[in-house]
Amino acid sequence: MIENIGRKKTASAYQPTADVAEVTSIVKTDYQTGQNILTKGWVELNNRSVLEDRDRGLRTFNAFVDESIEDPATAWQWRGRRSKARNKAIQMHAYMTSSYIIPSFIAQNEDDEEDRDFSDAMQDVVEWMIYNSSYRESFLKVSMGMLVNPVTYMGAEYCEVFQTIKEKSEEGYEKKEILDEVLSGFNAPIYSADQILISNAFEQNIQRQRVILKRRYIDYSEAQAKYGKHNNFEYVTPGIKAIMGEDGMFYDVKDDDHPNLVEEVIWLNRRDDSEIPFINGIYMGDDNVDNNPIRHRDNRGAPKYNVIPFGYQRINEHFFFFKSLMNAQYWDDQLLDEQYRLGMNRAFLDTNMPVAVTGVENTDLTNLVFPSAVAAFSNPDAKVTPLLPQANLGNLFNAMQITENSMEESSLSATAGGQLPDSGTLATAITVAQKNAETILKGVGSNLAISITQFGNLMADIAIQHIT
Repeated sequence: MIENIGRKKTASAYQPTADVAEVTSIVKTDYQTGQNILTKGWVELNNRSVLEDRDRGLRTFNAFVDESIEDPATAWQWRGRRSKARNKAIQMHAYMTSSYIIPSFIAQNEDDEEDRDFSDAMQDVVEWMIYNSSYRESFLKVSMGMLVNPVTYMGAEYCEVFQTIKEKSEEGYEKKEILDEVLSGFNAPIYSADQILISNAFEQNIQRQRVILKRRYIDYSEAQAKYGKHNNFEYVTPGIKAIMGEDGMFYDVKDDDHPNLVEEVIWLNRRDDSEIPFINGIYMGDDNVDNNPIRHRDNRGAPKYNVIPFGYQRINEHFFFFKSLMNAQYWDDQLLDEQYRLGMNRAFLDTNMPVAVTGVENTDLTNLVFPSAVAAFSNPDAKVTPLLPQANLGNLFNAMQITENSMEESSLSATAGGQLPDSGTLATAITVAQKNAETILKGVGSNLAISITQFGNLMADIAIQHIT
């Protein structure tokens, strides 16, 4: 919803009423606030922005290697990665997803006594929702997102979307609308760190955020299925956004990054009970701007935000975003890779030792560097001397082991990850490693449990409002 209009302005065919323009201006301001939170450098993230921390986590997990070589003199050097941090993330993910975590419920009656029958009924309904939706797949995704990103969100949505089908009749084919079972029903979509905008970076409870905005790029056909009947949908064009200028007019701006998609932005204000969707900056709410209540309601009919943040470790008692496993492992992973590169490069040099030839002019030994090569010189004073002393890599490999041990302290040990210990490893050391792994898992599990509990409450709301 925020783009650089530039000097060449093309007036949009979409020019809404004054009320819609006023609401759009408010949403535009909140959109900019949320975008600033994502792009501002934070002390809690070592002066990196949320997006920079996310990108660094992705590069670490993917063991990114810059293969562009500009200097031929360094082209021989080793540029590989040990992928130690990635392996730790995969081990941790396997532990976290060894079984799907399903929310449990304890209902109480008016006398504050446990209502076992209602608890069992709600548990059955929620389990049916889980096994007939994308929850299990989303649980795997959000668990991996916790390890890599500063935050990952899982939403709880219930939709009824209709699709047009062609049905054969005696007169030929007729068009008919039926419920689209792929897009309808309970769904648990995953939102990345840049797809949810918040208004306060120091409020950890998402329900206390003044506003949140959900944004994603979708196919035009999906947008048409959800909003095609709206009067403003005729102005929607893939790759073209309607941007509100400083003069209050709307201008068309080309979206070169997403020429075949449209941007869906949903603005939610819980205190004001407002939920307004926009497609490429075009208003898709009710004709009366005051008649846009939040769709997700609890059992009392009160509005709630239907997305829950998930993260690996809390950074402090107030900061909204989390410290990912890739963030915790980054410097040790970088150090280990650099040590590995030093060792490999020195091994290359020891195997193909650079030499100095004295007593002979214009002698090129480049083509003679291969096993059992013999060089003959007519000058008896000719000498071939290695330029480097023989290296002792034992200290380097010892340092690498220390670095790997440091990485295991902030994640799972190799033994806890399923590898057999060395024959010389003491039973006490194995026990300590397992205890350390249990402590780490309890901490991560507590954060995961809190988020799943909050998500379970959203599922219960949907079960009451739409399923039962």
